[in-house]
Amino acid sequence: MATKGPRRHHRRRHTKPKRASTTELILSGPTSVHQIPDHLLELVLLRVGSSLALLRAAFTCKRWRRIITADTAFLATFRALHAPHVPGHYHIVDPSHDDLPPDGNNQAFVPDTSTPDVIDRRHFALDFLPDLDWELGDSRGGLLLLYRRHNAWYRTQPELRFTDMIVCDPLTRRYQGILCWNEMYHAQCLGLFLLDGAAVDETGSCCCISMSNFRVVAVVYETPTPCVWVFTSGSDGGWQESAASSGGVPIPEFHLISFVGRACSSLYWRMEGEGVVLALDETTLEFTLVTFPYTVVGWPGESSTFRVIGGHEVDSAELRVVRIVNNGDLTVFAKLQSSAEWVTEKLVRLPEAACGLPGYEETYFQRPAKIVAATTRYILLKPREDENWIVSVDLDTLEVERAHERNSYAGAAYPYELPWPPALQACRADGGRRRRRINMLLKC
Repeated sequence: MATKGPRRHHRRRHTKPKRASTTELILSGPTSVHQIPDHLLELVLLRVGSSLALLRAAFTCKRWRRIITADTAFLATFRALHAPHVPGHYHIVDPSHDDLPPDGNNQAFVPDTSTPDVIDRRHFALDFLPDLDWELGDSRGGLLLLYRRHNAWYRTQPELRFTDMIVCDPLTRRYQGILCWNEMYHAQCLGLFLLDGAAVDETGSCCCISMSNFRVVAVVYETPTPCVWVFTSGSDGGWQESAASSGGVPIPEFHLISFVGRACSSLYWRMEGEGVVLALDETTLEFTLVTFPYTVVGWPGESSTFRVIGGHEVDSAELRVVRIVNNGDLTVFAKLQSSAEWVTEKLVRLPEAACGLPGYEETYFQRPAKIVAATTRYILLKPREDENWIVSVDLDTLEVERAHERNSYAGAAYPYELPWPPALQACRADGGRRRRRINMLLKC
């Protein structure tokens, strides 16, 4: 009988599930931006560089557009985080100094080449206006305020008188004419300004300025107290006089008052010999008197060396002053909010900084230079020894430039902001000129 060999025990193998490798986990997770949750994508879109970049992001896909446009809170948060996008400035052409542009307009748009998003200047042409007999008076948001040129309006004349006006939107090529009020024809004008309209949105907040929601403020010279007339857009709008006070201080003669800037929601005029600056609050339309140290405001007769500008930050409440002193220094003063003390923020020694520029002479800046235009980004100025030699000072880099295009114009400069938020709303329309122009912005 055969003997049986040793019995083999077959052990059942228990297979354990394999642990997924790190590589497999990564590949099985989100693989594109479309897998990012809405609340995270919203945080990403809030941090795009500018309103123009946000407009282009809205055209990326339906989902991005829904996140950007569906909730007004998103747009409000974005505006609080980002300053308005300024693609360039409109410069007034001084007929006594500059040649008129080829289109015959009395103003020229100069793009800001320092920004990554440079928009073709053709989108800002004013050739759609009824005629070319207009001069730029102010800008706000995406709108421009112009008045009809008249001999008495020229800057070389001792008086400025009111004429008919027009408000326009260069991107949508729309405009609205405003007839001069009968009582304004013989009044002396201290300035015309654009303000946001009085309409409010569904949240009760003031709507942004638009062709259907704007105000025009006319500041009228009267003694002993200046007055304010306001034009309101809309079917129920029109001209009306607003009660205002000058603080009880007598107003000097008309030729002793000069507009010196706009900042922190106020308009400023220097009054020679009074030692104070007249300010008009854009919200209350009330006049107040602001006192500056003589080291900041300068001495009587130096209005052309003094300008008031605002800060760089979004909704900045910082008041800054630019002044050129006798030794040729351009000084930027800032007012400390904690102590109300004025301190020197920036300083440019013009003779040294301009030395070596084309056309520079050693005799320049022996006297305080004249400020041609002042913005939060740059200052245009010209030496009294040669008023045809214009240079600009970049307030960020403090570099003095001679070759820039903006140095070709000896008039005031007005910043142009891309509309907010009408540009996003306009892209919802189907067809039409408005949609085509928005699409052109997306391709620039």
